[in-house]
Amino acid sequence: MTLLGFSLVLKCQKTLTLQWRFNLFRTGSDKRGHMEQFALTDIKRPLQETIATHVIPQLLGQQPMSSRQNMMAAEYSQRLGQACVSLVPSAAQDCARQLMAQGLDLETLYVQTIPDAARLFHDWWEVEQIDFVAVTRGTFQLEELIYALSVDFIMTNRGEHQAGRGFSALLVNTPGSHHSLGLLIVSQFFKRHGWQVISSNQFSAADTITAVRSEWIDLMGLSISDGRQIEPMRQLIASLRRLSSNPHLQIMVGGPLLRQTPDLAQQLGADFSPAHADEAQTLAASRVQQVQARHGMVGLNVQS
Repeated sequence: MTLLGFSLVLKCQKTLTLQWRFNLFRTGSDKRGHMEQFALTDIKRPLQETIATHVIPQLLGQQPMSSRQNMMAAEYSQRLGQACVSLVPSAAQDCARQLMAQGLDLETLYVQTIPDAARLFHDWWEVEQIDFVAVTRGTFQLEELIYALSVDFIMTNRGEHQAGRGFSALLVNTPGSHHSLGLLIVSQFFKRHGWQVISSNQFSAADTITAVRSEWIDLMGLSISDGRQIEPMRQLIASLRRLSSNPHLQIMVGGPLLRQTPDLAQQLGADFSPAHADEAQTLAASRVQQVQARHGMVGLNVQS
């Protein structure tokens, strides 16, 4: 952990301790259980806000979001989510263009607004605000929105985004997974930075092995959504390393399961597990460049 990260953690711990003491004296309750429950409930909010708006952005080298920025981000996701589950076919694209006209940049739309809107579908479904048909429709509309904006996203400032030029990536969902939105967003970032990308939601384990045996692949990306897939994926990754035509294949894992399993890469025997789509491409390009330099492999990869 960096010095910055350590100091930020200490700051959070201090916030937690001070808030607990404040609640301890404020409650005035002689019932210990009630007092502790009240204090613990009350301290969660400021601690979570500190982590979300200051700790994580600074650890990622980003500027902390203000309360107003957080409110705007939530509003944008809410508006886009509502447009997607509506019955108007063009509502999602119309909403996205309105948001961009109001100052939302395309990259933020991809890495924050669209994923947050997708999470809202789950939240709304859990409280029976929408049904499963609406969830499916909303997810489809988000994917259609990404395809509609794909050319603009990939080609915007492309001359400045060539870290992956000449590198190849195979990005697939684990067999049986139905979470395709995240993989689609990741593939857009890789294409934007010059990677040659093969992406599929339908690859079986055998298809994936065949691909890395028959083609030179610099990066294998696997999206995992279910804890029950861990053991099959561990076995698949071991096979990929053994059978790949690239003896130094880099393997990246991500997907919905990463939120609950921060050490997912270690559990599966993969090389790394980025938290965000934009971070995935940056880490992947860096790792491939390092491996090629270390093993004298520069020039062996495919050329775009």
